[in-house]
Amino acid sequence: MAYPDFPYHIDTQGRTAVTSRADVMRDRIEQLLFTEPGERVMMPTFGCGLQRLLFAGMSDALVENTRTLVATSLQTWMQDEIELSELDVRFDNGALLITLSYRLLSTGEPQQAMFEREVAV
Repeated sequence: MAYPDFPYHIDTQGRTAVTSRADVMRDRIEQLLFTEPGERVMMPTFGCGLQRLLFAGMSDALVENTRTLVATSLQTWMQDEIELSELDVRFDNGALLITLSYRLLSTGEPQQAMFEREVAV
């Protein structure tokens, strides 16, 4: 089955670009991680709120808080879609790096994704 790709765009044949279920789940995780709560009018609690942490001083406590925030958000918003197996959060060379290992519940297929955002130093 094909799903509309995110962000929405037109393919080379002039139709809505489509992608796989695994890619859709990765895109949804990315949207969850980098959406601020209150940003979506009809879903005011959706989002992880990582942007506000990017201006905090880097420390072990910040890494653990970020890890907890990500795990809680994924459990809250994607519990029917994925099962999280590993989560790694690091700050490296001015960037926040989040690496996830998870299993798609619909297929049982294991997946891995890495997300990166620049941070203020």
